[in-house]
Amino acid sequence: MVEMKEQSNINLNFPLHIHLLGDFLLVSGDTPVATVHVPRLQSLLAYLVLHRTAPQARSHLAFLLWPDSTDAQAHVNLRKALHHLRQALPSIDHFLHVDRQSLHWQPSRSDAAWTLDVQHFEQALASAEQTERVLDKAVMRQALEGALDLYRGDLLPGCYDEWILPERDGVRQLFFQAAERLITLLEQERDYDAAIRTAQRLLRHDALQETTYRQLMRFYALRGDRVAALRVYHTCVTVLE
Repeated sequence: MVEMKEQSNINLNFPLHIHLLGDFLLVSGDTPVATVHVPRLQSLLAYLVLHRTAPQARSHLAFLLWPDSTDAQAHVNLRKALHHLRQALPSIDHFLHVDRQSLHWQPSRSDAAWTLDVQHFEQALASAEQTERVLDKAVMRQALEGALDLYRGDLLPGCYDEWILPERDGVRQLFFQAAERLITLLEQERDYDAAIRTAQRLLRHDALQETTYRQLMRFYALRGDRVAALRVYHTCVTVLE
């Protein structure tokens, strides 16, 4: 197996891929960028890309990331963080507009291509919603499966800043809703093997979903696998007691 080598900067000849689901990861083309390893820099970058639709005031960012510091110290911390981010990613200014008042994730060059897994996840859900309205179940299934594949885990699970908690919960709820819709669709299609895999995936992210255990037992029973259904029952009792 060939290991991917890590690099210390963004190669503008390739798209920058930003992964926030499951863990923080930057990939330039096919090569991981290993320099943004400080949690505070990851939090700053994540906030900027998640709120890319508008400039973010420096005062707001300073308070958000250093709520226990004085205003003056928080602003100093933000300037230092921005300096360290530029050191870690010398090409970041092609993506980040900075002035005296605000920071804005706004790629300034047409060739500064980038992707965000959270955005792709939300786009897949929007596609599923659209196809549901026109009753195209095949395309809806494909969109939901694509969304679930993109959800590698919670939004920045290693970040404990208060700002991310409601955003993490919101994305997590979207995942659960998508999984439940897909399970319902697969049951309607009588694709019990796929329904079982989806239910198992949901339980890996939340082992306390009693309804999902019941669905899983039913799917195994419909498939004629009584032993597996009983095994799920005993697991459910053990986990929820």
